[in-house]
Amino acid sequence: MIDCEPFTVLGSPDVRNAILLNEIGVLIHDLGKLNEEFISGRSAFPHNLILRRLTRGKDPHLGSDPRSPSAVLRALRNSVLSREERAVADLLEAEIDARRGRDRPTAAAFNTTLEEALRIVRKWSSPTKGGSSKSSHGKPGTSWQIWRGRQSKEESIAPLEPPFIAARGFHDGLDQLPFVADLVEMQGRSWHPEGMLTPEVRLLRAIHEPEANYGALQSYCSVEHLAGVRQIRCEVLANQFLELNNIRKDGPEDLGSWFWKIRFYARSEEAMAQLAAFDRGAELGAEAMEAVRWLGLRAILQWACSKVVVGTSVDGRRWSLWEHSWALSGVHKSGVAGAILAGCWPESHLLSWCTLEIGLTHPQPGDLDRIRELVEVEYPLGNELHRSDVTIQFTFPELASVTATSLLDALRLEITRVVGRRISHK
Repeated sequence: MIDCEPFTVLGSPDVRNAILLNEIGVLIHDLGKLNEEFISGRSAFPHNLILRRLTRGKDPHLGSDPRSPSAVLRALRNSVLSREERAVADLLEAEIDARRGRDRPTAAAFNTTLEEALRIVRKWSSPTKGGSSKSSHGKPGTSWQIWRGRQSKEESIAPLEPPFIAARGFHDGLDQLPFVADLVEMQGRSWHPEGMLTPEVRLLRAIHEPEANYGALQSYCSVEHLAGVRQIRCEVLANQFLELNNIRKDGPEDLGSWFWKIRFYARSEEAMAQLAAFDRGAELGAEAMEAVRWLGLRAILQWACSKVVVGTSVDGRRWSLWEHSWALSGVHKSGVAGAILAGCWPESHLLSWCTLEIGLTHPQPGDLDRIRELVEVEYPLGNELHRSDVTIQFTFPELASVTATSLLDALRLEITRVVGRRISHK
């Protein structure tokens, strides 16, 4: 056993599981973009709300009570406020709560209830508390408006299923993986106040901020074929979610690195040949679909998301939805690993990463893949960026020099043990 605390932390089952579940969330965070509605409507299509957890009563912060009073009360209770602001907010909560029984079923009717509560609290507020009162008054009204807009958008997406997401068990599987679903759903606008977002979601939003689209959205296939691609992708994902949830029932210790390697890397020539035939117009029968259903997450997502172009890079090369998601998954994964090791989450304006390059003098077949499994799964630090015949590069977290040195020394020893020869890194 290598005596290195950062290495021990990353290799522990609970940390490994958390980081790799986050990776799944980022890899599928643009799930709703693989459709004609997004390609033709661009930003007008609320692709991040395709899970419709609010209108299905599955919102993690509201549970089975997705009504407007619950949303506003939850927003008030979870907002970070000063002492004076909290006093005003507490009174608002009491006034809103007292009227909940009289609240009519429609969301719009709640606006009247909210205005009545605000009017009473304004009378109570003294002139000396004007700033605190104004700040607290604004939160419930803003939360209600955003919540109502979100509900309207989710309702507009509902008719798209089926066939938008018709895979059996897909929604149920993600409902049982709320931390994964958060990265799909909450990376766009939602009713949740900033303080209620998980740090992983805030990190994904921060990584997205400097992005720019350099070209027109485009699909390499017809609308009908794209719908079929989306259906196959969702069926494979639903199957993977089922396996994840089944094995997690016995506790996080059961998700070993062997399990994750199957989930991520599983790939068969038979299944890929079936997908290639499907792209040429062949039907996928039950037997063929059974082979495809057990593909790893990366294989099915790369096949599906490579069908859509989301822009053009600065060097003029087309940038697919898969390349976009894969690039983000690497920096997000390294960001999460770095935050765990540092004990704090980075501010958005201080985001930074490194590149780790590992080289072998005379690699044998499979050596670079074994190194990849160590860095991506066993001790999840980042994802592969590029490889040559003798080197492999990964995203890597920005760490304090002492931590980085300790981690790299331990990684060198572990790789030497796995491949049976000395390595170099930079």
